[in-house]
Amino acid sequence: MKKEARFFKALADDTRLAILALLSWEEELCVCDILTVLDLTQSKASRHLRYLTQAGILEDRREAVWVYYRLSPDMTPLEAGIVKSVQEHFGGKAYAALKKKLQGWLAKKGASPLCKCT
Repeated sequence: MKKEARFFKALADDTRLAILALLSWEEELCVCDILTVLDLTQSKASRHLRYLTQAGILEDRREAVWVYYRLSPDMTPLEAGIVKSVQEHFGGKAYAALKKKLQGWLAKKGASPLCKCT
């Protein structure tokens, strides 16, 4: 039961749901993408990303100093179904501004020499 409780607790937070929304629109994102779009400090983002990773919802990939996150392919069918159901909610009006902010950041980042994680 502990694994299931951790899974549902991971989904019971606005910031973690926003991270899940971002990753439902992009296959993989760098921590800098998540920090910027959600206007989080690095420590706060790391805490939320660690929570989602420990719950088995996300997995990370390291490349030099950059860490990239994506949805875990190792979720159980039940967990994957719940995440898919939650993701369907992200198409609504409440998340339109967040999606627009992500798209704007990714376009800006691609043209910027400041962000080296591309």
